[in-house]
Amino acid sequence: MKKKIVISLWISLVVLIIAFASLVIYQNKQKAAELAAKEQQEAEEQARVEAQAQEEAAAEEATENAEEEEEYTFKEFEATYFAQADATVRQEPYDAAEIIGTLSVDQRVSIVGTCEQTDFYKIKTNGDYGYISFDDVSEEYIDIPMPSTSKGQPTATKDILFIGNSITMYPATSDWWGSGWGCGASTPDNDYVHLTVAAKGYSSYDYMSLRAWEFSNTRNYELDDLDPYITNYQYGTIVIELGENVKGHETHFEEDLTDMITYIRAYNPNARIVMLDNFWAYSSIISTKKAVASATGCTYVSLSDIQGVAEYQLQEGDTYTTPDGTVYTIGSFLAGHPNDAGFAAIAAHLIAVL
Repeated sequence: MKKKIVISLWISLVVLIIAFASLVIYQNKQKAAELAAKEQQEAEEQARVEAQAQEEAAAEEATENAEEEEEYTFKEFEATYFAQADATVRQEPYDAAEIIGTLSVDQRVSIVGTCEQTDFYKIKTNGDYGYISFDDVSEEYIDIPMPSTSKGQPTATKDILFIGNSITMYPATSDWWGSGWGCGASTPDNDYVHLTVAAKGYSSYDYMSLRAWEFSNTRNYELDDLDPYITNYQYGTIVIELGENVKGHETHFEEDLTDMITYIRAYNPNARIVMLDNFWAYSSIISTKKAVASATGCTYVSLSDIQGVAEYQLQEGDTYTTPDGTVYTIGSFLAGHPNDAGFAAIAAHLIAVL
């Protein structure tokens, strides 16, 4: 009897073990099936997302290709307008086209046509063509205000201030032997500034470059470069030697030069302003300078008898040897600048009216 009970217990135990094992196997199979279903679902979702992305990319490419391949036509239209701030030049006449350049405010824009499909002008730029939105140009020059004149008039005094370009002062560069005096003079003492100061016996003077003003489309933004001088000192005389680099940048030159004189007089109301003639004979620029000098009460110093005279100019290909033996060959930049004889002639004309 006892033996039968033991055998029954063993049989029951084996049955339980088999049942438990079957349950574990079933649960594992169920988990594996669920995992496979989840992986299948994720794979299908990933495939759907990739397919959608490919469709969108293809549609975008098709749109871009359609825009690029569209046959744009233009109505002939010639005008010179002025660029607005941050004007964008594009390779094709639509907003998404590649940007090939930007224009600064008041830069002149030569328009040659109007696109008949989009709101873009066809323009001539750097010997090639580009396209600019109607909204990026103005028919009228954009008036740039002068800087604020609220600093108050200075009380300290100096004899004379020279405001000029490279002929007045040019920094050290590889193009020439000098450093911070009139470009082309052999030494500082031989430029027109130092010759004038020595001849007149001035005890206090300044000279500075406003060369960037000549090239600028927004010249009034450059006027505060004068502040370290005219807001700190009352000068007896202020010489303006500017204009040689204005050729090709004459838009509103008359108004800008007038604004400069107005700005100077806001701080130096009693200074005698002397306007020096161009060393290079650019007739339209010279006419404008004379007109402004007359209208604003400035003294004008003519250089007509030395303009274009070879003996007063550096000549391309000539050489200059510095005291330390370094030999410079006059290149295209230096050529035409005054030599020592030219600076002496400029100084003589200026000294005669001071």
